[in-house]
Amino acid sequence: MRNLRNVSFFCILVLSLIIVGCQPNFKCKIKKLDHGVIIYQDSINVNITVIDESIIHINKIINGSTPSTIPDYVTVLNPQEVSWDLDSTEDLLTISTDKLKVLVHSDGTIEYQTKDDKKLLAETKENTFVKQDTTETHTVSQAFHAGDEALYGLGQYQSGIMNWKHVPIRLQQYNQEIAIPFVVSTKGYGIYWHNYSLTDFNLPQHEIKFENTKSNATPTEQTVITADGEKEDVAAHIKTSEAAEKNIRETTFTPKKTGEYTFLALSDHGGRMRGEINVSIDGDPVINYSTIWMPRRYSGKKLLEAGKTYNVVFQNTGAKILGNLYYTEPDYNKTVFSSTHGNAIDYYLVKGETPEAVISQYQKLTGKAPLFAKSAYGFWQCRERYHNQEELLVNAREMRERQIPFDNIVQDWFYWPKGTKGPEWDPAKYPDPDAMVSDLKSLDLKLMVSVWPEVKNEALEEKYNLKKIKSSNYIDIYDNGVSERFYRMLSDSMFHKGVSSIWLDGTEPEGVNDATQLTAVGRFEEVQNPYSLLVTKAMYDGRRKEFPKERVFNLTRSAYAGQQRYGATSWSGDVEASWEQLEEQIAAGLNFTMAGIPYWTHDIGGFFRDSKSINPEFDNQYTNPEFIELLTRWFQFGTFSPIFRIHGYVSETEIWRYNEAFESTARKFIDLRYQLMPYIYSQAWQITTNSKQLMSPLAYQYPNDKKVWGISDQFLFGKSFMVGIVTQYEQREKTMYFPKGTWYNYWTNEKLEGGQEITVKAELDETPLFVKAGSIIPFGPKVQYATQKTNEPIILKVYPGADAEFTLYFDDSETYDYENGAYSEVNLNYSEADKTLLITKGKGSFIDFSANPMAFKVEMIGGQIQTISFNGDETQVKL
Repeated sequence: MRNLRNVSFFCILVLSLIIVGCQPNFKCKIKKLDHGVIIYQDSINVNITVIDESIIHINKIINGSTPSTIPDYVTVLNPQEVSWDLDSTEDLLTISTDKLKVLVHSDGTIEYQTKDDKKLLAETKENTFVKQDTTETHTVSQAFHAGDEALYGLGQYQSGIMNWKHVPIRLQQYNQEIAIPFVVSTKGYGIYWHNYSLTDFNLPQHEIKFENTKSNATPTEQTVITADGEKEDVAAHIKTSEAAEKNIRETTFTPKKTGEYTFLALSDHGGRMRGEINVSIDGDPVINYSTIWMPRRYSGKKLLEAGKTYNVVFQNTGAKILGNLYYTEPDYNKTVFSSTHGNAIDYYLVKGETPEAVISQYQKLTGKAPLFAKSAYGFWQCRERYHNQEELLVNAREMRERQIPFDNIVQDWFYWPKGTKGPEWDPAKYPDPDAMVSDLKSLDLKLMVSVWPEVKNEALEEKYNLKKIKSSNYIDIYDNGVSERFYRMLSDSMFHKGVSSIWLDGTEPEGVNDATQLTAVGRFEEVQNPYSLLVTKAMYDGRRKEFPKERVFNLTRSAYAGQQRYGATSWSGDVEASWEQLEEQIAAGLNFTMAGIPYWTHDIGGFFRDSKSINPEFDNQYTNPEFIELLTRWFQFGTFSPIFRIHGYVSETEIWRYNEAFESTARKFIDLRYQLMPYIYSQAWQITTNSKQLMSPLAYQYPNDKKVWGISDQFLFGKSFMVGIVTQYEQREKTMYFPKGTWYNYWTNEKLEGGQEITVKAELDETPLFVKAGSIIPFGPKVQYATQKTNEPIILKVYPGADAEFTLYFDDSETYDYENGAYSEVNLNYSEADKTLLITKGKGSFIDFSANPMAFKVEMIGGQIQTISFNGDETQVKL
């Protein structure tokens, strides 16, 4: 084993090496390349590549090691022809671009600075290593000094934690948790950790030991619920009363330092958790998981006082092991990536002035998100499940008859023949899928169907030659031929019958029992985290080639870096209906989008809803007043999520099945979603062209305001809206923080001044919703589906107080012709000084405004409303 911590880093001088463009007095032997340098140390080669002015690639490998042959599935940007300089002294090598400086010290550590010498980030030798002994828990690790900053991204986790600074977490794919090894700092940089194996972020320093064990019962048998003779593994759950007392231990803990401690609980090594994981300190919950699909590591944090003795209780119900509880002291001050496999430290440093700019640069590196069809931004009617063709059609027709706007209906699992699991329609339940889809199209609806890469259908496996990863039913998606044939199987059974989109469920995958088994590119344990990336790639590439006029939409339960370029949205998995889980979904979604993937959603109302769907918190979802209030608040959150979708296990989720008050509020928010379609679709265009976000934390726009760093129950919707979500039962007021500036209450048009906390009303039929002064919001008419034709004009609402601009976007709503210029932009610019709105034609020629003038109603908030006709010529509207 060789460990970087034990290497002197004193470099061997080789006089014969020709050093081009660098002073020959740096201690290390170096070689300048077209796009960077190689630094040869006594045991480590450091390859620094300038990808462009803002992106630097670092690869550190033991001298003589063979580079990995695993393909790069994530990055798409080759090194660009940009100007950069190389300078050196005896102890320092400096690479400079127009955007940043890379300082390589003679001990091998690397520091990053802005062009004007402000510190961004610096490596540290502590917790940095490359190991050749593959029996070690971690073979590669890189540590950085943490600054005065907040960190976001890393994917989706159910801890409720917003700011990842100093927090230990395991980056591993699970139902409900998504690992994306990209982190964004409020200081203006991001790190993409390029390693596909299981990765630990900020390994904790210490362990809390337990001696007192109240109970350590043997795991009980699990009750499995079946429906129509079909085993539904999702319903397997411990129900015995003894389970609630299992694995509860107590101890005391006296911290030596005052500050925020971070915690990591380790549970089962094999198999899923079922039961509760709870860590409390003096009765306050620090870690609290109660859903049945559990990861194996859980994060939490709490402020503690030095010298004070705390009572610590660790409950590990349903686990096969007692588990361990680790912690890190408040002065940790490091950011560390440590991976279980790999023979090289490999990461990208991405520079940007703001988190918004960092994500934009990151998408240059990993790919931009294409536009979805406009219908995808509408309402998705989904439940677990429609049991047959007639049931699905009856509900679709009733939604239309009741005039509940929606664009998509979803068929969940068990549409396949009994005893199988694969994309094949059971003729007993779905006698004519082609006719079913045709009927839906006549209702202006699209159908999405769930498909798993876990195939259990011998006839289909043989027909399409689907090789699986041994010890599992998951196809070897790393094999290009298998990947193409998987798409072919799916297309034959779905797309050729008119299905519009696919719900790619179970893409973690959790069901590979032996991670040492080989895939087409290496052991599964070396490449397991990007499995979902390759599944969505297969779907996107295949469908774009076969149906080039139809935009791809995939819904997946997992994701990885770069997945945004494959027409994919992820959802948060099988979460339970509880106020705690609702609150956790907000932080989960915000960190997911900050990991560079803009499209995300969740099961409105939670997947496990009541005692009939293995959630004992509520007795009956259709009549329980607290559940209906939770469903209402969750529905409001869904309205302002990138994708708006209801779902629930063993549920009939149609909004009329609850009380009249809920149906009324649900209709109100569905209508608002569709009225905001011009705003949402135009913001989606900004996602595709400029890597913007539709849903983001406040720190995305206000990174220098430390008061927003930890806020997880407020977020930005597009560039102009700030949304607050109520996460407590019977709460009718909410205290919100308003960043500096003027804000308008959307419901009342009342003005509020920012830079302070304000308690605002939050009636059950409304959620706190505010618009920044200096905004232009386009509103459409009420419609029944996103592309419904109407003669009503778009309303342009101008929120004064600052200059404003907005780009209104139009295209055919369905094809990829926009990539070839078939779109139109209308530029809207408001001048606060002279109270004038200027409307001009922007890029594209999709609409001939001279032949087809566009009507607008222009409304100044607090002022007049005017109706104007825009024919493509510059138009001024005095407000």
